[in-house]
Amino acid sequence: MHVIIGGAYNGKTEYVRRLVGDQPVQFCTMETAAASDERLVIVGLLDWLRRTEMDEAQSLQAVHDVMKPDTIFILTEVGRGIVPFEAEQRELRDRCGRLYQYLFEQATEVTRIWYGIPQQIKGVK
Repeated sequence: MHVIIGGAYNGKTEYVRRLVGDQPVQFCTMETAAASDERLVIVGLLDWLRRTEMDEAQSLQAVHDVMKPDTIFILTEVGRGIVPFEAEQRELRDRCGRLYQYLFEQATEVTRIWYGIPQQIKGVK
């Protein structure tokens, strides 16, 4: 499994498109991921966490259930910005951070994209 992380609009999707080349992949969200047998590129995890009514353990299990060795997760970095004033937003960031930690632990490769420049932080160099 490969995790790609970076800020919004930093070139993550373009990096993945170059990475997979001509291989057939399906870009999807968590809502549509379970229905596919293709190689998945899962996007929008933060938005899914915001919308889901699952508790933290259930959302972790849902992500675990769609993971395959060739799955790619594209994650938006949310922990380096201004801390939200609203308690709900802070709690969402905390849940998201714990889910990201789990994904990083499970991943064989982790790549950070910063303004289009990839930096391998786990796995093959």
